[in-house]
Amino acid sequence: MLNRRAVLAAATAAAFAIPALPAFAGDVTLRFAHVVREGDPAFIAAEAFVERVGELSGGEIAVQVFPAGQLGNNRRLFAQIQSGAVDMTYTPFNMLSDIVPEFATITGGYMFESQVHQRRVLDDPEFGGAWAGKLLELGGLRILSSFHYGTRNVTTAETPVRSPEDLAGLKLRAVPNAMSLATVTGLGAAPTPVAWPETFQALRQGIVDGQENPIPVLHAAGFYEVQGYLIKTGHQMSALPFLIRETSWQELSPEHQAAVQEAASYAAGVAEETMITFTETLESDLIARGMTIIELTDEEIAVFRESVRANVAAEFDGTVLPGGLIGRIHALADGE
Repeated sequence: MLNRRAVLAAATAAAFAIPALPAFAGDVTLRFAHVVREGDPAFIAAEAFVERVGELSGGEIAVQVFPAGQLGNNRRLFAQIQSGAVDMTYTPFNMLSDIVPEFATITGGYMFESQVHQRRVLDDPEFGGAWAGKLLELGGLRILSSFHYGTRNVTTAETPVRSPEDLAGLKLRAVPNAMSLATVTGLGAAPTPVAWPETFQALRQGIVDGQENPIPVLHAAGFYEVQGYLIKTGHQMSALPFLIRETSWQELSPEHQAAVQEAASYAAGVAEETMITFTETLESDLIARGMTIIELTDEEIAVFRESVRANVAAEFDGTVLPGGLIGRIHALADGE
């Protein structure tokens, strides 16, 4: 169990750190690219990983970080880690479903009742454990750790929303993958794929009317400048994995593998603690910056849940995903 105070101190320090390239002049250099910006919990986790792996390896492992989409969007980074252009990245689980379709469930709309439920699925040998094994076998990619990356909510520029009908006709930026498109359609909006680095300008220019992301992510991206309403739909629980290319992993000595693994696990803890803390504290800042936050009633959320789950099941259950898998995942929430 991570010490909460130590983790929060590390997260706070990292939040104000200046992005660096290699932190250590080591014997081994790992290239780590991602799309998130300074202030984002995943950015802070990457910085924590760099520091921790340097400490654990006695400075023998250097990590060269390319943040904020310097080397391209998530889709390009996914191709680059497969080709060997980079050694490590965060690839969202919905993108990993290109290789292992079952991973689409990890970010499915209203798939999980809680963060504990999501973690239970990821850690279960029959579910997340087996899927990670397939990813290693079929894609040559190793999941070092993963972390809860917040709960997604809808924002709009000008439209207050309390039902799927209120989103009808609105273009909502969606992650360009089938599960996200199905989820946004279920919410009632018209899903419009936009690459993450291009999302702010798409919102500013009115190419899309809104988007959906966890509060710390949309805050770090500055969406309060171009969005007027935050609607707390809580429709998706995000999770993000630390990935390393298996070829890069096998080139490490056993001692260096242990250092990288431990550092990734530590950084995942930093990310989760930071996400929790930021989510709790940033709502008031969004209000101060002019956003109106709409709290939905249980009955209103139930309408969104029913619509999204029906749409996801219609498009995935028994086709993209094995029949009954979604129901089995829902059943793992028993005892929450």
